[in-house]
Amino acid sequence: MIEVEPTEESGGHCDCCGNQTRTVWGYVHEDHGTVTSYFMQWTVGASLEIHPANFDLIYGRWGDGASSSDRCAISLLHFENENGPGVMVIDAKDRPVANISLVSKALTRDEIIGTDLATHVFAIFDAVITQDKRLT
Repeated sequence: MIEVEPTEESGGHCDCCGNQTRTVWGYVHEDHGTVTSYFMQWTVGASLEIHPANFDLIYGRWGDGASSSDRCAISLLHFENENGPGVMVIDAKDRPVANISLVSKALTRDEIIGTDLATHVFAIFDAVITQDKRLT
């Protein structure tokens, strides 16, 4: 079972259009403990067709004895097109999460797609979208 723990949020402005942005974050827990910290950032009032939302994860082992070498950065893009809403893996190295001291590596799209990790990451995304009420 995946349980989402929303924590903080902040605001800012979009670099390309100057509109207000919002970032929310929290943790995701499973039966064996915390599996990731997440950050969702979007432009307030903008369509996901024009301004997709960024979903970044600090993924891996947390808690006693865990260090940055146990965690990696993973990034997704939440968008909308003529087929409706969607989500896709993008290279985390191009996102600010890649430079956080809590991770040792930023994964690329090619390292994730087609793996069990991809299945887990998409399940985490679905849980966050449905459980973090700030995103509805």
